[in-house]
Amino acid sequence: MCYGALSAVNVPRSRPKIGRNDRCPCGSGRKFKHCHGRDEYILPNLISHAKLEKAVLQEGRRLLELQKVKEIQRQKQQGLGRPIISIEHKGTRFVAVGNRLLYGRWKTFPDFLGDYIRQTLGADWGNAELKKPLHDRHTVLQWYDRNCAIQRKHMGEPGAVFSRPNTGASSAYYRLAYNLYLIAHNNTDIQTRLVSRLKNQDNFQGAFFETQVAAWLIRAGFELEFEDETNTSTSHCEFTATFSTAGEKYSVEAKSRSLGLDGKAPQRLPVGRQLRKALRKNAKHQRLVFIDLNRPLHTEHQANRVVDRAVEILRRAENLEIDGKPSPPAYVCLANLADQYALDSLEIGMMVSFHGFKIGDFMDAKFPSLREAARARERHWPLFQLLKSIEEHRETPATFGGELASEAFSTGQPPRLQVGCFYLVPGPDGRDVNAKMTSANVTDGKALCAFHDPTTDSAWLATIPMTPEELSDYQSSPDTYFGVHQRQNRHAETPMELFDFFLESYLQTSKERLLEFMVGAADFEQLSKLNQKDLAEVYCERLVKAAMAQDPASQ
Repeated sequence: MCYGALSAVNVPRSRPKIGRNDRCPCGSGRKFKHCHGRDEYILPNLISHAKLEKAVLQEGRRLLELQKVKEIQRQKQQGLGRPIISIEHKGTRFVAVGNRLLYGRWKTFPDFLGDYIRQTLGADWGNAELKKPLHDRHTVLQWYDRNCAIQRKHMGEPGAVFSRPNTGASSAYYRLAYNLYLIAHNNTDIQTRLVSRLKNQDNFQGAFFETQVAAWLIRAGFELEFEDETNTSTSHCEFTATFSTAGEKYSVEAKSRSLGLDGKAPQRLPVGRQLRKALRKNAKHQRLVFIDLNRPLHTEHQANRVVDRAVEILRRAENLEIDGKPSPPAYVCLANLADQYALDSLEIGMMVSFHGFKIGDFMDAKFPSLREAARARERHWPLFQLLKSIEEHRETPATFGGELASEAFSTGQPPRLQVGCFYLVPGPDGRDVNAKMTSANVTDGKALCAFHDPTTDSAWLATIPMTPEELSDYQSSPDTYFGVHQRQNRHAETPMELFDFFLESYLQTSKERLLEFMVGAADFEQLSKLNQKDLAEVYCERLVKAAMAQDPASQ
């Protein structure tokens, strides 16, 4: 195999049009109609011919990899809860919500959510609110008014899909709609309890935050069981959350700071009071408390200052007593969602910070080694997964099935670049050839692709322009954009992230091989007595120390 030089020019792309009398792109030298253009090379026929087992296996692997990529991409958008169940038939979109089936002419998932929230809150209630002066309307209808204005400003041709800026009003409105959908789709018992509170302006903020907490947990893979609100004989938390992969259960309480009579947030942070109210509730399981600071914080500096104050309040509250007894431990999540305080702005701040209240080895703890930190993380694994999910799943999905927006909505686009597909591109000698793309990455806003021509067994690199829509999709899904799952542009910001990167590479390495890497270590005899996992962690920890020693910025 020969490799051509890196092409410095942009090349167009198109799928090859193979005529029946053209030479087959497999490299056999025969005409396509006499080679892979024959009926027996259709996948069902391939399966029936044992002599073509290699081709069947190759095609099967490709399809399995593509299915894997689609699921990773869907989870990247939708999280780990029940997937969006939807199908389109003759222009009508059917969407399952729990055990209900809704239908309409929706082209995007936000289109559906816009109708869903209106249906959930009730058309009569919404129309009655719209008759009021704008400043007297319910908060949700004020968001709706601003959202409609933005849509009118950016709407294109009738019936065409268009994009619009994600202002604070749009963010808050669709965030509530998506929360309600997730709750109904994953648990059918909650909406009757929440809807009346959401429609009551005095109770709205607390109910809104409760929907957000439920949505966060659902997308992180928790199953929710809501308490019976009609049972007033005893106090209880909002719901029980069970981490589906391990079965750990948590009693969840959500507290949001109320606004003052003037509609503004008080200056004081009633974190201690909210924590006390949450800890007074009866809990069957480990407590998980969410406290919404509910402040107009729009910069990282503002958020960090407020969080530092709130954490100090939590630390001072560790001597708190509940009914004359020491307060119970709890995981505490401090949150602040500022989109509703910046309705016309594109600068939308969100802050989420987890802390351990009387849980000494969680988040804020200091550890003598990275291995000890990893062990502590394992003890609180569901909470770390929850934080990771909150950070990753901030956007409302645009599509129903996890498709990329550039692929689902754009018209007249060049064919999507996917590893394993053939494209008509200039070869090393400048002539167009049908070549298979074997790998790809993005650099300087262009795709850097490796191609292989099976006819000449030659390979080369070339750059291919990408549209703004494609670049946007690549930035949101870099690991799956090219149709295969491949890690792209990973950056370790902390020693723990670097440790995780090394451990991912060496966790399956045999103990014998790891010991070969560590021959010459002063404690080699002690190392040889460790099991494979412990040895891999020791080796990765030493790799991190070596890397930090070589990096002056880490000193």
